[in-house]
Amino acid sequence: MALKANTTAETTTQLLAARGLKVIASVRESPDATDLAVTNGRAQIVVRCVECPTELDRHALKTMLTDGDFTRAFIVYTAEDQPHLTGEIESYPLSRIDELAALLAKESTP
Repeated sequence: MALKANTTAETTTQLLAARGLKVIASVRESPDATDLAVTNGRAQIVVRCVECPTELDRHALKTMLTDGDFTRAFIVYTAEDQPHLTGEIESYPLSRIDELAALLAKESTP
């Protein structure tokens, strides 16, 4: 699983950068999760890359939001059987990362 989280983070970084977003830090939170600190020029965003999102991932991201470290948080995952969830912490399958990148790029324009 560690390889998948790292590969997901690399792919996510490349696709976000292609949309003009800047990944300012990458932190290997655990063997199964990599957090990307991203900015679109207006917001500080954290994207957690995992194989399969868990409640612990959502809790960790909610804590980062509550602490004020970031203004937005998302989960990108590779497991194909996970639902796309919306809410305070939205989740996107890696196959739909273009949608997340487009959303964040759109929000960066004045």
